[in-house]
Amino acid sequence: MKDTAKDAGQGAGDTGKGSAPLGVAVVGAGYWGPNLVRNFQSSDQFRLRWLCDLNVDRARQVLGGYSTVQATGDYEAVLADPEVDAVAVATPAGTHLDVALAALRAGKHVLVEKPLAATYEDGLRLVDEAEERGLTLMCDHTYCYTPAVGRIRGMVLAPGELGDIHYVDSVRINLGLVQKDIDVL
Repeated sequence: MKDTAKDAGQGAGDTGKGSAPLGVAVVGAGYWGPNLVRNFQSSDQFRLRWLCDLNVDRARQVLGGYSTVQATGDYEAVLADPEVDAVAVATPAGTHLDVALAALRAGKHVLVEKPLAATYEDGLRLVDEAEERGLTLMCDHTYCYTPAVGRIRGMVLAPGELGDIHYVDSVRINLGLVQKDIDVL
């Protein structure tokens, strides 16, 4: 399967200066999709090409009136676009398997908002499919990539910085959206 990032002279995660922006599409304009849209659009390392949602009016609203990003309800058109290297999935958890699997089978790298899939078995299918095709599959979680969490991790791993850690406590104040089809486990 063609790995467009490597063919373009980029390794996974290599979007340094001088390399072309990675073409991306966001699928899902509901609760979390607008955050992905905002972040992709604010980075010169990505070129957001599509926002796909069954509610095309909602997708257009998220993009705003002056956007050059295409809004569509046609996921097959998104996957057929050769300039889309990666797909970010922000749909209900019960759809993650089908949406992500279709993207992987179309040769796209995939970022899935948590949870990766509704069941362990579905998640394993996605991991196996990505490995078979030599594609990157990532599961996003709000706190995995934040500077504060990275700093804490660095402090914990640095020899002697904190001493022997006996207990760690963290509180998330905002529960976020309560989902009926999936739980935290």
